[in-house]
Amino acid sequence: MVMTCSSSRPQHLLFFSFLFFFIPFLSLAQPITVNIDSSIWNFPSNTTCLCPQQSNFSRSLFSNNLNRLVSLIPSRHSNTYNFYNFLVGDQERVEAIGLCNRVLTRVDCLNCISQAAVNLTTTYCPAHREAYVRATKCMFRYSDKPILGKLETSPVLEAAKPNDAAGDKDEFIRLQSELLNRLRQEAAAGGVKRKYAQGSGTGPKPNTTFFAAVQCTPDLSEKDCNNCLNYGFGNATKGRLGLRWFCPSCSFQIETNLRFFLIESEYESDLPRNPRPEQSKRRRILALATFVFIKLCYRKQSSAWMSKNKRRLLIQEQC
Repeated sequence: MVMTCSSSRPQHLLFFSFLFFFIPFLSLAQPITVNIDSSIWNFPSNTTCLCPQQSNFSRSLFSNNLNRLVSLIPSRHSNTYNFYNFLVGDQERVEAIGLCNRVLTRVDCLNCISQAAVNLTTTYCPAHREAYVRATKCMFRYSDKPILGKLETSPVLEAAKPNDAAGDKDEFIRLQSELLNRLRQEAAAGGVKRKYAQGSGTGPKPNTTFFAAVQCTPDLSEKDCNNCLNYGFGNATKGRLGLRWFCPSCSFQIETNLRFFLIESEYESDLPRNPRPEQSKRRRILALATFVFIKLCYRKQSSAWMSKNKRRLLIQEQC
């Protein structure tokens, strides 16, 4: 036993020496993942009140329609696409749009939009016929004019990290732009329910990875989504280690060695489409017919079994 212990000791020292030198490099190679609900992402709600404030607003038909629209949001059927549009009123119509970050569940998204709408119409911009609010994880806007499917790039909100890229800044910006443009094309090609894309790309230095996500309101056309994000890419601060940029119709975020989104399998799965009324009716008829068929077969089988038992009893009595 003594010889065994002394012979294995150098192997243990070699193993721990390996861990001591290797683990720090391994940790550098792994991107940091943060809690998506962490307060580090929070920023004060940014609001814009458009059109002059009206003194008799509370007694107007538009005000009644707006209050009705806001009150109906919590009862809206939630969806996993995190986009909602609202219309209330034939005269003095109010049109509204709500959009959430991809990371929110459908329930949290609807709650976020509902609270943003209440805050906007009662605290930030009371008595206005058009307004917009960008909260940390959702946005809400309403207007007395049509806004669904209309590109809007103003106002702009930017939240950039103070640190600039070290080293070759031009290469840093080029690689960031390469990733953002790839995601822009993917998001713009999305359908009418979701225009969103996320992904990663290699940075200029070893063990450097960029993580980015881009999003448009899905009511936009592919062309308008591309134009909106291109406008953002062109006007945002460049060369920062992290940046968030927002306007009413689109937004994007890019970080260095920091994954701020979930992987696709971790997101709440999209809800199945509700069957059409005629499909539901056919399914009910088919289910009823199947039930009747099984019941008739059961009765027939039961009758045959009872008749067979009766014959057996008669034979036994005769014997």
